[in-house]
Amino acid sequence: MEPSNEFDKLFKEMKDVERSKEAKHNTWIALKGRIETKKKSNIIPAFISLAIVAIASFLFITFTNPSETEQTAQPLSNEEVITAVLEREYNGPNMEISRLMDDWRNLQSTTKTDSQEEYDQLLESKEYKDLMNYYPTTFGEYFTEDMLTKAVNSVMVFKYNHYLIDNDIEMHLENIKMAQEKEHPNIYRPTIEVSLTNSQGEKIFHTLREEFIFSTSEPGKIGSYNGIKDGGGLELREKIENFNTFVGDNRN
Repeated sequence: MEPSNEFDKLFKEMKDVERSKEAKHNTWIALKGRIETKKKSNIIPAFISLAIVAIASFLFITFTNPSETEQTAQPLSNEEVITAVLEREYNGPNMEISRLMDDWRNLQSTTKTDSQEEYDQLLESKEYKDLMNYYPTTFGEYFTEDMLTKAVNSVMVFKYNHYLIDNDIEMHLENIKMAQEKEHPNIYRPTIEVSLTNSQGEKIFHTLREEFIFSTSEPGKIGSYNGIKDGGGLELREKIENFNTFVGDNRN
């Protein structure tokens, strides 16, 4: 479910280069046309990539203007931060992020953006702002600003969501076994157990591992979030997409 190299290249140019309004608008028109020709199976990765264009500015506002609750609450331990992230990632599907993406996609397909004014108005829409705000609202407390942007860009968050929806599967986080490196105490590689359940109530289980590296400059914030090679992430996706095959093995 990785965004295509073509979209990554476009968004890198949009983020790293000082662009005039006219240039941004031309890129928007070209990108909009390409997105509308994509098949349904590619819609979600494309729009996750589209969200990256403005997410840095929303993240900046979120991180520099903490709420009163955030200012007074006791800081979470590293283990609590990891647990919170895994609870959001491995209990699903998350229908809210799916709805927000659909709303934004539908708005684009029904709204003309032939002028700069129309383009600016589209970016002021509730649909656009709601989607942009959802990532920092959900994960901003746990990641550094830079890491959250990377997590969205590399689809490390909500990475199984549209597979669950497409295959009518529910996923639940069953257990977490924390593992902290002795020589590098800011590095954690927890073992994660999840269950998958289909619409008939049949259930299978899967175990995987991920890596969390906490920032040394921002204590309590995740500075790096990665899958682990041969850690079981790809196998989990395979089980979601081919659930009947795996549940059939359990019946025998």
